[in-house]
Amino acid sequence: MSSKEQKAMKKSAKRPRVDKTLPSDDSRNPVAANPADSPAVGTSEMGSLSSGSDLKEAREPVPKRMQNFKGDVNRLLREKRKQFEKDVNASFRSLNENLQGILKAQQNSREELKSIYCETFGSLHQKWLDEVDRTKDEEEHLSFLTQKQMKILQTAIADHETKLENAKDMCDTFLKVW
Repeated sequence: MSSKEQKAMKKSAKRPRVDKTLPSDDSRNPVAANPADSPAVGTSEMGSLSSGSDLKEAREPVPKRMQNFKGDVNRLLREKRKQFEKDVNASFRSLNENLQGILKAQQNSREELKSIYCETFGSLHQKWLDEVDRTKDEEEHLSFLTQKQMKILQTAIADHETKLENAKDMCDTFLKVW
């Protein structure tokens, strides 16, 4: 089999097969063959419409029915839009409440951490100030002791110098006597 025959065979396999000997549906239903000749809704006494208003509405011209349909669609769309707006607003309110709760929790956490920090830093700062004061006092005390020791040393040196001079004078006199 050639490739053209194979393609033709595949195409025919995909198409629905219609038996040409069967009469068409249009020939069985003469109303369907020419829809413009028959009304859109059956008007027989045994029709499916039960109330007179439905029958009257069914006989209205198409543009008027389209207007009613458009009005219903517009009303439905307005209702849907209002419901959508309500849902969106409710979602935003819910999100806003959640965010407010989160922000409040974070603020409380920050305040708690700040108070802990202030207590810790405050006590450390006070200890540091106490240490500085004590160091100043010790420095003054050491300065006082140093000055006192210096005076003692100066007097000791002076005494020592005088004793040395006296010892020297004694040595000189001893040497002269000898």
